[in-house]
Amino acid sequence: MIRANHAQGEATQLLAVGITHKTAPIELRERFAFDERETKRLLEELCDGLLSEAMLISTCNRTELYAVPKRPEVTAEYLIDFLVSRRAMTKEVRREHFFRAFACGAVKHFFSVACAADSMILGEAQILGQVKDAYRLAAEAGATKTILNRLAHDAFNVAKRVKSETRFSEGAISVSYAAVELARKIFSDLSEKHVLLVGAGETAELAAKHLIEKNARRISITNRTLAKAEALASELGTSNVLTFDYFKERLHEFDIVIAAVGAIGEILSVADIERAMQRRRGAPTLLLDLGVPRNIDPKSASLYNVFLKDIDDLQGIVQKNLEARKAELPKVERIIVEGLIAFEQWQASLQLAPTIRALQEKLEAIKASELARLKPKVSDAEYKRLEQLADRLVGKFLHLPIKSLKSPAPTDESLESKLALLRELFALDERNAEK
Repeated sequence: MIRANHAQGEATQLLAVGITHKTAPIELRERFAFDERETKRLLEELCDGLLSEAMLISTCNRTELYAVPKRPEVTAEYLIDFLVSRRAMTKEVRREHFFRAFACGAVKHFFSVACAADSMILGEAQILGQVKDAYRLAAEAGATKTILNRLAHDAFNVAKRVKSETRFSEGAISVSYAAVELARKIFSDLSEKHVLLVGAGETAELAAKHLIEKNARRISITNRTLAKAEALASELGTSNVLTFDYFKERLHEFDIVIAAVGAIGEILSVADIERAMQRRRGAPTLLLDLGVPRNIDPKSASLYNVFLKDIDDLQGIVQKNLEARKAELPKVERIIVEGLIAFEQWQASLQLAPTIRALQEKLEAIKASELARLKPKVSDAEYKRLEQLADRLVGKFLHLPIKSLKSPAPTDESLESKLALLRELFALDERNAEK
């Protein structure tokens, strides 16, 4: 039940529309991306008459608008047309490229997005930060009020519970991260281990960043193009760059070697590795081959104390971790549903409050009127007893209808019918009171 009667008696309906990795290809999703400046401008425009609240999430995998309309003509289709018009894509985009969610469905979807249950890669860590950024932008634009403020904070709580109560976000889900996780399992503390990156492309960069997150401090880089190695070293905050023609002479210095050079093939032969191991005097070496085709001779795995893993090995680790995350989905779903129930209960309290307050005021007014009529006819002591009796009677008369209203209602309609009947019986609306 995601409709709330405000003090004025008008109902609000939460809507969500959007384009995601499940509904549209990347070439369409890219066109619907909004930067921060565009997002604020769009939210300000929407909240200038059309919506009372709005929030826009825009990432590489989704652009989603959450809205509380001011007017009944602002439907999901209206909001889709609005987004399409802002990107001048009437001819390219089709209706089936958008999802639509209403009321509790919109809430559940938002919670699923926040805890990464709706992500392309289940359990990804980045999405919660992106949702928080979207909420921050909406708040800065003055586009969030009662409903979306509560929705956002409840979503953050659901995501926090998922992280602390499940293993949904555990385990490496990229080859680069799997490589670093494997290194940490073998060596435990990476802070004193010397790491060599062979390559300076995206895969090598990701691996380096994951290494730094895991406390690796001694990272050296080599690459066929020296300028690229130096640029990556500068980004990572290290000055340890080796020329590509020379790095094999120092191979024995490294505990971990990550090779990630695409479309080149073998860079390190079994003879290169064997010479390095002779100079290491038995100290173990981890070789992580992320190249396609492979950069390290696979026969190197037969050498003593050499641990060699290629991209297929690491993909196997990633797949096992993804399967483990899928197994956690029922727990995640339970937490999402519990969050949804809590939000609905809060939403219902918004719906109940105006009617309960109006009933209290109505009975208090009747009490005050009757006591005023009797006051001149009784002594002060008698009046005090009558006043106490009236207070008790008002409390008892209020108890049963309030209890009935707060009891769980099977549907939105049953709660609304209860509220409507009570307001009619006690003439709680102004127009009824005037009759």
